[in-house]
Amino acid sequence: MQVQKLAFLAQGYSLALLNQPAYYQNTHAWQWGPVVPKLYKALQKYGSGQVTEDIPIPPDDSGVLGDDEVKVLKGVWAAYKKFTGPQLSDITHRPGTPWFKTWETNKFGVIPTDEIQRYYCDLIASRPSK
Repeated sequence: MQVQKLAFLAQGYSLALLNQPAYYQNTHAWQWGPVVPKLYKALQKYGSGQVTEDIPIPPDDSGVLGDDEVKVLKGVWAAYKKFTGPQLSDITHRPGTPWFKTWETNKFGVIPTDEIQRYYCDLIASRPSK
């Protein structure tokens, strides 16, 4: 669950900061939060245990990351690695989140990418400057 939620957070921040997705798969509003079905299938064998092998990259994703993409991924990891899967699920379930809005109207449906981008742009804009 933690990997799923971290991937979704990376997607949100990548869309907001770089105007490009971190991945090109659809994200669905499942009961426990945002889920990328192909990632779910790749992780299924681990259950709630630790992921011990590389996860294969789908053929429609290049797997090549630029410096900006790496910065976003490292930033998401630094900010959210301390949270468990259930804690991250709570974060993605908050009222007004893309998951929340989709779950209300289209359970198990695709979370619109533009909704993800808008939410994370607003989230970043609402944070106080350092």
